[in-house]
Amino acid sequence: MDALDMKILQQLQNDAKAPMSVVAEKVGLSEPACYRRVRQLRNSGVIEREVAIVNPKNMGWPLSMLVMVTFERDHNAIVNQFLTRVNKQPEVLNSWVVTGDHDVVLHVLSTDTEAFDDFTHRVLHKDDSVKYFRTSVILKHSKAHGAIPPSL
Repeated sequence: MDALDMKILQQLQNDAKAPMSVVAEKVGLSEPACYRRVRQLRNSGVIEREVAIVNPKNMGWPLSMLVMVTFERDHNAIVNQFLTRVNKQPEVLNSWVVTGDHDVVLHVLSTDTEAFDDFTHRVLHKDDSVKYFRTSVILKHSKAHGAIPPSL
């Protein structure tokens, strides 16, 4: 990747639906050259996919929580089984395997506290491999869906 690829990525991260002619003009390339570079960025896996970013509150999910899960034993098979099961839950927006005091962090959406309580009983309390979990309610998104900076 070179500086032009980084400029293209900056443009696409700001507006993935921008016409290629506009992107090309902003980065100083011809439209065909810009298309080739974007195709290569997709083929190489730098651009994984293009999605619409939806506001969960406007979709009926007003509560957003981070759930930090710790297992009885730290074993890859246990973590993988848990993730396979939990990632099928519609409330789970993101999941990460992490280092530190916890093994997995879940970003969970909920319609209300009762629905979240149901989620914890259905998904977490019934799982014998879960030692404990901690929940933090996200009060405010100060930065969400940030673009990858060009210096990385």
